[in-house]
Amino acid sequence: MNLSLYLALGDSITAGYGVGTIFSFPSIYAQFLRRHEPNLLLRNVGVNGLTTGGLLVLLRQNEAIRLYVCQASLITITIGSNDLLQFLRNSLRSSACIFNPAQLSLTLVSMGKTVSQIGEEIRRINPKATLKIGTLYNPLPAGPYARFSCEAQQIIDQANMMIAVWSNRYGGNVAYINREFRGKEQQLIGPDFAHPNVTGYQRIARAFSRA
Repeated sequence: MNLSLYLALGDSITAGYGVGTIFSFPSIYAQFLRRHEPNLLLRNVGVNGLTTGGLLVLLRQNEAIRLYVCQASLITITIGSNDLLQFLRNSLRSSACIFNPAQLSLTLVSMGKTVSQIGEEIRRINPKATLKIGTLYNPLPAGPYARFSCEAQQIIDQANMMIAVWSNRYGGNVAYINREFRGKEQQLIGPDFAHPNVTGYQRIARAFSRA
């Protein structure tokens, strides 16, 4: 019996925060894939709060994850939200203006360097796996900081441009999660005003299936 491995890497969006693993987007996506690959195995190693730096450390130092990467025929990644979240929180605490352009530039440059290292590490371990990388969505329209959503969107748009370049450089496909959520935040984001609800995770799975 031939088995293929789908490895889901990333942060709380991959882990399924707020709804549980069974309703996470990798579980939903794997169910879709099993229509054509009934023997597909899923390894969801999403970690709540994971940053780009944290993912790089896992890829370099965690032998179990390195083995999964080596064996995988499909790898999905959601990462970057927590890097930006820390920046946004600091900005909201410090001033009425949501971001300092110089500090934003430093944050994005740091993210860019780290995601490049992530891409290099994955391709060093497994040059052939199908790689799908999710964009970031803007949760602010659904919550108490909605008045800052326009400024936040500018930041997220820049990060998503970086993700698209990264994906292309390492032979990946972009899953446009942001397009699934824009204008539908009230319907797709859960009670914490940050993570998706069940329907939101279904939309993310759809974005990955289209990538």
